[in-house]
Amino acid sequence: MVLNITVCIIAISVALLALSIDTKASKAEIEKLKSDIKSLNSNNELLKLRNKVYKLEIEIHQLYKYKVIYKDSYFLGPKGIVEKYFFDEKSAKKFMEKENIYSEVLIELDEEK
Repeated sequence: MVLNITVCIIAISVALLALSIDTKASKAEIEKLKSDIKSLNSNNELLKLRNKVYKLEIEIHQLYKYKVIYKDSYFLGPKGIVEKYFFDEKSAKKFMEKENIYSEVLIELDEEK
């Protein structure tokens, strides 16, 4: 997923660069960009980046204090069960008051995960 995001960012920046420059990019510049993209695919930096993102997601997840498990209601009936995490009880209860919530459960998460 991180690789896809990185490649998309590079593609968008190349497109914006192409639109901002009146002249066409040289073949050497295009080859350099291609080599940069290939190096991202095979580089250990990508693996390190994925590990950092994973660790940050775990740390953020440990900050959550409340979890709401709910079903969305649609005109055809309720959808599958979904979980959403919150930092405080006030925002969790505010979320539970939405009209499209079919049924919900508020769970206080333990301090010691």
